[in-house]
Amino acid sequence: MAEIRINATGGVKLYDADDSHYAQIIAGTITSNVDLLTLNSAGITVLDGAIDFDIASHDTSNGLKLGGTLVTATAAELNIMDGVTSTAAEINLIDGGTARGTTALADGDGILVNDGGTMRMTNVTTVKTYMGQTINNATANELVTVGSTTTELDAESGLTYTDGALVIGGTTPSLTIGDAGAEDTKIVFDGNAQDFYIGLDDSEDDLVIGLGSTVGTTAHVIIDETGAMTKPLQPAFFATKSGATANQTGDGTAYTFSAFTERYDQNADFNATTGTFTAPVTGRYLFQCLYALYTIDSDHTWVKLYINASNSSQYTASLGPYAMRGQSGDGYFYFPGCITHDMDAADTCTMVATVSGGSATIDPQPSSWFSGHLIC
Repeated sequence: MAEIRINATGGVKLYDADDSHYAQIIAGTITSNVDLLTLNSAGITVLDGAIDFDIASHDTSNGLKLGGTLVTATAAELNIMDGVTSTAAEINLIDGGTARGTTALADGDGILVNDGGTMRMTNVTTVKTYMGQTINNATANELVTVGSTTTELDAESGLTYTDGALVIGGTTPSLTIGDAGAEDTKIVFDGNAQDFYIGLDDSEDDLVIGLGSTVGTTAHVIIDETGAMTKPLQPAFFATKSGATANQTGDGTAYTFSAFTERYDQNADFNATTGTFTAPVTGRYLFQCLYALYTIDSDHTWVKLYINASNSSQYTASLGPYAMRGQSGDGYFYFPGCITHDMDAADTCTMVATVSGGSATIDPQPSSWFSGHLIC
């Protein structure tokens, strides 16, 4: 084939089609018949050895082209591949290959990461440490928010996240919070106006449901290790009358029991001065009481004792004329009462006595008491 050869001493040979004849341009004295560069229809051949094929100008505008496309990589970038022992299949993984291994990860295994544009190798242990710091808040130990675009976290284990719902599926799904350490663990519900938590108060060995995000603070429900459950803020009160109140009613005027001494008042809903309970929330309330009265006599036409609430009043005892006959004005009388009231928030409830007829009056006694609590 027709060739052009450049000799080691600068001579140029031009061969004919069958290489049987050539013309030679001599530059200096030819001392060796070593061809450094050969150009023919098969390509360009450069002699092996200390011979460089240097493209003097190679940038983003001109230089080496492959298949008509300019190679834009620099020599330094191409030299990165020098010494690389990867197979074609391994390199193809970088280019979106779909091959997947089944080998379990171990702490010493390497993982390739992009460090701000520089590819580096790290190990599984380092990744585990970083993920532990990222998933858990360093001060509160709280699980971070799962991104709304994630639809599957771990299909093999049944853990999925779809449209705002985190689901733990599988045959025997479970969620463990904590590692047996001496520490409070919790789930916090982050609301707009109020936050609530469910957590373990480890110092008390109690399961607590409360307001806010700190376990043990504003506890609403407490379950201890024996299974006993308490509600420290559940509306409940018990109060006894502070002293006798002489010469009340007798003419049909309603007397509201007042001037109490509280034994307890959870949530502070009972006014001891006026004897009035105010419902903090809408619900059903159970009220119990004891009317201790003095000086009921036969002149009284009737005695009515009732628990008066905003929604309704319910009698707990009523004595008519026949019951009054033969009564002495110096006797003590005790009438218990019990009723369940439906109440709206801010409704009130009191104990009331009314006596009609006769000139005598009654004297409510300090053994009278009033109690109530929210049941549902």
